[in-house]
Amino acid sequence: MTVRTVQCRPMQDDMTRPVDRDQLSVLVAVVLLGNVLFRYIELPEQHFRTQFLGSPVEIHLTGASLIVVLLVALVCTGTNLILHSRGRQMHASGRPVYIAWILPGMVAGLSGHTLAQDLLPTLWVGGLVLTGFAVALTISAEYKAVSPDAPGYPGARLVLNVLVYMIAFVLFSMMYATRSRSLVTATFAMFVAALLALDLVSIADAPLSRVLIFAGIVGLVIGECTWVLNYWQVSSWVAGLLLLLVFYVITNLAHQHLLDRLSRATLIEFGAVAVIVWAFVLFVGLR
Repeated sequence: MTVRTVQCRPMQDDMTRPVDRDQLSVLVAVVLLGNVLFRYIELPEQHFRTQFLGSPVEIHLTGASLIVVLLVALVCTGTNLILHSRGRQMHASGRPVYIAWILPGMVAGLSGHTLAQDLLPTLWVGGLVLTGFAVALTISAEYKAVSPDAPGYPGARLVLNVLVYMIAFVLFSMMYATRSRSLVTATFAMFVAALLALDLVSIADAPLSRVLIFAGIVGLVIGECTWVLNYWQVSSWVAGLLLLLVFYVITNLAHQHLLDRLSRATLIEFGAVAVIVWAFVLFVGLR
């Protein structure tokens, strides 16, 4: 009995250990400082032209693009350091730690892209404060959601799930609003959807190979839907909601399948939700 208690204690200490606020504070401060510095530093733009499938493709790399890449890399590195303080619990969860980089990295990248725009000072300051809060909240939730046995896991996982759908809607809408070629927008939507789906379906107790396959399928479906939507003249928020609806249904069906809970009742439930939301979005958006 004594030996068992001694062996279990390190795991229990990992589960109850709170997030390192010093590390989290430093990471958030560096992210905010980076946004402040890049607001006053002008970076040169780069233009690349190439041919793909017989059609010309032009890629613009702006200073905002560099900001996004640097912030994403910084936050992913910091998140990895903070999550590894979970120790044995991180290794026992079976979920690769790099999957937990996805949401913090996307939050940082989205904030960097937004704050790099020409915003009013009050909006920019408000966005900076919101960025710090969002990064800290996301990393803290990822820390608590390392394992289903961790205290506070249900609430943390709920926050992360809501954040996934919010990010999906924002990125899908922004992508459609650019009115770029389908080769660019569909590829971007496919990549984003696959990453976000990987975060959602990876919480199922399934081999990583199957999780990656289903995440890739979700990304492929969203990419195809984006290609079709580009031929339809609707507002960006309508396109974002329609893509979000498809993403929500497909990822939840994949999750239920990985849990071996997919049944006729589940299909009818998600089908009904999809039809109702689809009709509502079309009715409101096409008026």
